[in-house]
Amino acid sequence: MKNSWGTGSAYEGYVYVSEPYFAVNTINVVVPKAALDKELMKKLHLL
Repeated sequence: MKNSWGTGSAYEGYVYVSEPYFAVNTINVVVPKAALDKELMKKLHLL
């Protein structure tokens, strides 16, 4: 992934991480059920 600190590193502005590391260190987004479409709620088995 590209970093925001510039290109002064050995990888010219990129950071190499494994998929598990990325999955653990990313931000989740929480959406209220009221904001979901009814069709999507059916697909997610929330109705």
